[in-house]
Amino acid sequence: MDMKRYSSLPLPPYAFIPGKNPHPLKEGGHMQISGEPESYQLTEENYTKHEHYLYSIDLINNHYFWEAHVYLEAIWNANNREGDIAELMKALIKYCAGEIKNLMNQEEPAQKHFERAKEILKTISKEKLVGINIQNFDGESFKRIELL
Repeated sequence: MDMKRYSSLPLPPYAFIPGKNPHPLKEGGHMQISGEPESYQLTEENYTKHEHYLYSIDLINNHYFWEAHVYLEAIWNANNREGDIAELMKALIKYCAGEIKNLMNQEEPAQKHFERAKEILKTISKEKLVGINIQNFDGESFKRIELL
């Protein structure tokens, strides 16, 4: 069964895993030419059309965790690293870092990232934020994000 896509942007040719394939921003990497993205503020009003946000969800759902973190970080910065949406982006970044560590068979560092993601999520009082049901995300159980 095909997974629902939220963005029209194509998935990268490979998911970066440190030590296993070319770093995306280095020579031969799939982001070498485009470089790191610059994004714009994510809000409750624009999340259904925010291409970088939608793409980051597609990347997570398809296990491109390093690539997702780059877009999430750009959004986190565009939101001035403050407020509930920025905190959610930070939690998702930590989640992606944990998944990358899992792929590298580094269980203890992975768990530390997942624990930090959980701590960050506890600071968000809303049940739903930019289409994500916060109550369903415990910092490590997202194998697929479905936007509401």
